[in-house]
Amino acid sequence: MKNMKKLLALVLALLMVVSMAACGAKKEESKEIVINFPCIWVGTDAKAPYMAKLVEEFNAANAGSIKVVIEEQTDYQAYRDKIRTLITTGNAPDIFSVDNPQELANFSATGKLMDFTSALEGDWKATFNDGCIDPYIYENGQINFLPFESAVIPLVYNTELLAEVGYNEFPATYSEMMEMFAKLKEAGYNACGQMAAENAWSSMLWYSQLVASIGGPDVYKNGLEDPAFVQAAEVLREMYNYTFDGAVSAAAADVNGHFIARDTAVYINGCWWIGNFYKEENAVDGKLLADVVDVTGAPTWEGGKGEGAVVTQAQAFLCAAKQDDPAKEAAIIKFLQYITEPTRISEWEASSGSMFFIEHEPAADLKEISKKFAAVSNEANFTVYTFAQSVPLAVTNELPAAVSALANDVVDAQGFVDMLIAARDNA
Repeated sequence: MKNMKKLLALVLALLMVVSMAACGAKKEESKEIVINFPCIWVGTDAKAPYMAKLVEEFNAANAGSIKVVIEEQTDYQAYRDKIRTLITTGNAPDIFSVDNPQELANFSATGKLMDFTSALEGDWKATFNDGCIDPYIYENGQINFLPFESAVIPLVYNTELLAEVGYNEFPATYSEMMEMFAKLKEAGYNACGQMAAENAWSSMLWYSQLVASIGGPDVYKNGLEDPAFVQAAEVLREMYNYTFDGAVSAAAADVNGHFIARDTAVYINGCWWIGNFYKEENAVDGKLLADVVDVTGAPTWEGGKGEGAVVTQAQAFLCAAKQDDPAKEAAIIKFLQYITEPTRISEWEASSGSMFFIEHEPAADLKEISKKFAAVSNEANFTVYTFAQSVPLAVTNELPAAVSALANDVVDAQGFVDMLIAARDNA
């Protein structure tokens, strides 16, 4: 009897061990993959509500297998500093975003970022705008950066001012546009807004449009030695004849102010400015800016290589840390594909006013100006990033001085480009 009790106790102990092992194995099989995402699209950011909705829905659909955890970051500069530090120390977050293209090459060189090349071999890559990924493939040949939030930069013009000088639609070519500029100036208006102070923002955007229209999609690959840069500078100098007095020392607020006051006929800026078209405080004689403006792509440069060019600015890239665990890598890809799915992008666009590098149908309830910005983007033959995002930082920093020298006739167009080349070569 005693031996039977010992045997029974031994059997029970073995059963407990087996049961615990089975439970442990089951627990291991159902281990949830946790994805850390330090995110700037939180708090008061316009994209925050939809970002939260997507994460909640994704986590619910993948409950028990994948969980995305948002680490809220509300200070843009603090976020940039944090991401830079984490990458350079080899501790990149699972998912994160970057908004400065001039840092991407250094980030890629660390070898700590996920390569999206294989994931993009299927249908996913086709959802991104043509050509938006290629400029950000660096020496390692990997695709470490997914262009995500964009900012198309078309021309916006005051239809009433154009009609006053005989134009019911925007000129189709640059030569015709310059003829219109002369008529606008003669009628007492500023044809366009220029500025050489601060970062020469408005002039930089005009120059970006000119370079793309003249030089085509490969102009930046050819370098500043491409003749398009000198030709574009010649036109930029001429545009200073048709802007407001004091433009050489003007800042962005001056350019914006003249357009809001209906003193300037043609304005250039990104989609982040759309809200200003609907502000009551910018109304004149009861009319919102949205009531008197229309939107167009750049005119055609006769004989140029860039017909149908649209200038864009990358606002954010999606990135991920290199993973040792294939299952976690697959989970990260699954989430990124989820948030970049075209129908969700349409909803995100409608809810936030933001624009994206993802092909999609504009939402029906978009504001009219937003629809027109989107139409310019969708109808583009190709897109080119702004001058500031396509050249080395040293060149971007030199641009205001070069524009000032050009506008003041201290240098000619070739001298303007020579200043930029010197900044590049001396960096």
